[in-house]
Amino acid sequence: MHEIQGVNNYMRNGTILSERPARRGRPPAYDRTAAIEALTRTFWNQGFSAASLDALSAAAAMNRPSLYAAFGDKQSMYLAALERYRSDAAAQIGSMLSASPDVRVAVRGLFHDAIEFYLVGDLGPRGCFAICTAGAEAVVSPQMRDALAGVLAMIDTAIEARLAQGVADGQLPPDCDIGGTAMLLGAALHSIAIRARAGAARGSLRALADGATAAVLR
Repeated sequence: MHEIQGVNNYMRNGTILSERPARRGRPPAYDRTAAIEALTRTFWNQGFSAASLDALSAAAAMNRPSLYAAFGDKQSMYLAALERYRSDAAAQIGSMLSASPDVRVAVRGLFHDAIEFYLVGDLGPRGCFAICTAGAEAVVSPQMRDALAGVLAMIDTAIEARLAQGVADGQLPPDCDIGGTAMLLGAALHSIAIRARAGAARGSLRALADGATAAVLR
């Protein structure tokens, strides 16, 4: 991780080593993308509540004043990470669902690719960032609740679009309940994410994915 200008001006206890006056206005130049990736990894591994400001600051290689100036409070840091995750996930899901002209193969491929993604983690399988971390905070935070709902809606919309194409191609019946079917497939995807984080084996997750695809897309 690259080092942010100004970090070396502070001792661990926060004492300023330099006699220069503190900067005002915008924080020193930093790589926002790299910082958000570091914040995401920390929140993903530890959850929102358990991720300390010290851990977030260390991960982003930014001292606390710079971190606050760049992102705001802890919740704002998390929401920035979640929004970046939502944006990246939307592009990835769209790509996965367009990988095959057969709608059933495409949906099954989405599940299988997601499983491989969910089984990766710094400390172990970590599942989906949004599903596995935002849900715990959504009860008490309207902002997190809305952000989580946005991720769920994005997934439903992406699957709906692929099912609609399946209907247009004659691969699914014209009376297919696209909205309801997309929600069922999304629910299976969320279950896979949680089970992956809970330590489920790859084989059992693939069996769930294949069973859900076969049951919902008859």
